[in-house]
Amino acid sequence: MKKILLFFILSVISIQGFAASCADGNEPIKAVSADGSYYEYKCQEHIRPNTGRLSGFRSLSNTSYGYKIVNDIVRAGKEAQRFEVRPGDCGQDQAWSDCNNNRERSEISLDNHFFPGDNQWIAFSIYIPDNFKTSNSVSTTIGQIHQIGGPSGIAGSLPSFPPLIQLEAKGNNYRACIHILSGSDNNVVDECKYYNLSAISDMQGQWTDIQIHFDTSNNKSLIEVYLNNERKALLREFVNFWPKSYYVKYGIYRSFVSQHRGPMPTQVVWIDEVKMGKNQELVAINKATPVD
Repeated sequence: MKKILLFFILSVISIQGFAASCADGNEPIKAVSADGSYYEYKCQEHIRPNTGRLSGFRSLSNTSYGYKIVNDIVRAGKEAQRFEVRPGDCGQDQAWSDCNNNRERSEISLDNHFFPGDNQWIAFSIYIPDNFKTSNSVSTTIGQIHQIGGPSGIAGSLPSFPPLIQLEAKGNNYRACIHILSGSDNNVVDECKYYNLSAISDMQGQWTDIQIHFDTSNNKSLIEVYLNNERKALLREFVNFWPKSYYVKYGIYRSFVSQHRGPMPTQVVWIDEVKMGKNQELVAINKATPVD
């Protein structure tokens, strides 16, 4: 009993000490790795729910320019979120290193998870500037649904924990990659089912509204992707592995950056009106009640 009490006291002291070392504007949070097996306390810049935004934290990114709340370009309300990734912007924590796995990013990972059996709508709006540059060989993910406790494997000789869906900019295409997973849960085969959503050139200099509907009620799976209220993708019965939970990430994420054969271009996007709800009406743009 004394040993258990001592362990508890030391654990609390350790966590409090770690929290005290967090820089201004950061806070300790409990995070879990992609395979659902690793918990840690770490300091991350956090989006606080009393701002009206969904709460979340910066994922593997801590550059001062990588994430800002701005009021220069907004979809609704007074503020939006600005993301920037420059060549070499890779972060790491105790569970994962982008620097060692050929990746760069500035993303927000939402705290709110949903689960197999849920019927979930997710929405966000993207502003891509006129000078936005892409790669013809490296995809830039601008919005994704990831999973915890899902299958794992190897991609390009590196560890891989596939997400459910990624919305990617590559060349002049903005497309949805819906991950079709097969094989075994520790050696998964990952293939993308692609749907073209828009030309990047048609998105530049204006806001684009995205809605994703993911329904897993009754042990079935259906996913839809809407762009500016027009359905661009529909796929049924494609989930072969049920994870512990799903969560949303948004911002800029690019993987296998060495395939660009030189430094990737600096990329900047604005994201606003990030919402989650049980039906389409709840996540629709409503300028009378904006997300600020």
